[in-house]
Amino acid sequence: MAHHVPSLDDTKTTLDGLGSKVFTISAIIGVVGLAATAGLGAAEGDGFRHFGFTYLVNFAFFLSISLGAMVFLPIHYLTKSSWGVVARRMMEVIAAVMPLMAVLAIPVIFLAGQIYGWATPEARESHALAHKAAFLSQNAFILRWVIYFVIWTGVSWFFWRNSVKQDADGDLGLTRRLENYSGFCLLISALSIALAAFDLLMSVDFIWFSTMFGVYYWAGGFVSFFAVLTLVTFGLQNTGRLTKIISPEHVHDYGKLMFAFTFFWGYIAFSQYMLYWYANVPEETAWYLLRSSNGWGIVGFVTLFATFALPFLGLISRFAKRRRKIVAFWAIWIIVAQWVNLYWVVMPEFSATFTISIMDLTCFFGVGGLWLAGITKLATGASLVPVKDPRLDESLRFENA
Repeated sequence: MAHHVPSLDDTKTTLDGLGSKVFTISAIIGVVGLAATAGLGAAEGDGFRHFGFTYLVNFAFFLSISLGAMVFLPIHYLTKSSWGVVARRMMEVIAAVMPLMAVLAIPVIFLAGQIYGWATPEARESHALAHKAAFLSQNAFILRWVIYFVIWTGVSWFFWRNSVKQDADGDLGLTRRLENYSGFCLLISALSIALAAFDLLMSVDFIWFSTMFGVYYWAGGFVSFFAVLTLVTFGLQNTGRLTKIISPEHVHDYGKLMFAFTFFWGYIAFSQYMLYWYANVPEETAWYLLRSSNGWGIVGFVTLFATFALPFLGLISRFAKRRRKIVAFWAIWIIVAQWVNLYWVVMPEFSATFTISIMDLTCFFGVGGLWLAGITKLATGASLVPVKDPRLDESLRFENA
């Protein structure tokens, strides 16, 4: 039986009026969410310390998703991948929201004295900080974040703008250009993300250190990115967009990538813990000891199963990866689990006893709403598919073995 190959004429490939609606709703949710979070933070009377920690969790979470998309784009071109071409424009706009993320980083920088131990006046007198003082200083911290966002905006916009340009002129040279520069883009992206993870999360406790932490943070963002991509795809298809050109074959690959990087994240998390457990060095184990007591140990235990074991088992079969409802369920599960994991990483430094508040939820919707509004704004006005990519036809014909 001949296999029907879909074409772009079979479905809607632009947001049209939906884009303005989603942008407006998301922006309102974002502004209201952040305003509510700020109000709750002010009411606590702690100089916005609780607000700072909660904001850090949510900013780091949504940033990691965009960084995951940004890293996948050069991988896509380096491997000359064809399966993902039909979904690549969504990846591009998720990554290209970096200028907005740079603006959203301002509260983290402004509240550094409330969040980071190294930024307090007492820490400057600490012997433990002496050999890190040049690196962990306010000016150096700000300078590095400027550099990070210059790199990330440059890389993400390089892929997005050239891809959109190709929609207009069909220049095959643009594909070769993107392929030729992808190796360099991947290298500087990986190095900058590792350093940013040290600055953003690891330095909350300036005594603890882990050379694996950058990969730990990136892996969580990478699997979260594929979960978000899955939900965005299904959401668009529910509105009549991309309904035929993104097929169960492509969804199968979404599931495979979520499965693979769930395992990879679990491997990195276990390796980091195992190395510190058997070395038993006080400066290293204290970080885990804090997160193993006063209720945080239960959160860590739940994270282990929710972030690794359960989605690993849930996505291991071919049957599961080819069922939209099952894949959607695990995509939502992964997003929630990775957020809880970052909460477990950050919040014990705020309170040694497990705590959660309504502020955490309002901040999630605040940062997430603005993040989605930014993505929607970028996606509006252009095709949701790179219509003149040379591998588009191959992507439309894609089938799993």
